[in-house]
Amino acid sequence: MTEFRTTLLACALALPLLAFTGAPAATAATAATTAATTTATAVPADASGMAADGNYWVWADTNRGGPACGWSGNDADWRTCGSSNSYNMNDRASSWWNNGYSGALGDVRVYEDINYGGASTCAPNGSAGNIPWEWNDRISSHKWVTNCGF
Repeated sequence: MTEFRTTLLACALALPLLAFTGAPAATAATAATTAATTTATAVPADASGMAADGNYWVWADTNRGGPACGWSGNDADWRTCGSSNSYNMNDRASSWWNNGYSGALGDVRVYEDINYGGASTCAPNGSAGNIPWEWNDRISSHKWVTNCGF
């Protein structure tokens, strides 16, 4: 039942995706080893067509609104993010954008709990959207992965 639920949630996350294109500026493997975070002001609200910056972005509100965090590497605990690691995005994300580099470690697996625990689903490279209601305000950690598997 848990496997079915996870698969169902992964499909739900994949449905509202919007594709973005852009030439990668570096390899995903290099980007995934750097756990830097960035503030949302670096990403315009309408970033379609923007070249990959190597980050997985989340916003507290739908349609890329409100406070945001962007990560170029894995993060086991979303309670601290932003340029000063002072913002809490744990269980607050409502929209997202995987603007990572295509290739190895280009997809992002998000987890319900801190330290990569609980249910998980995946955000394919170059995709974005509002987080479906089943996952809205539930994500607490993420890892860069090679393939979402769907």
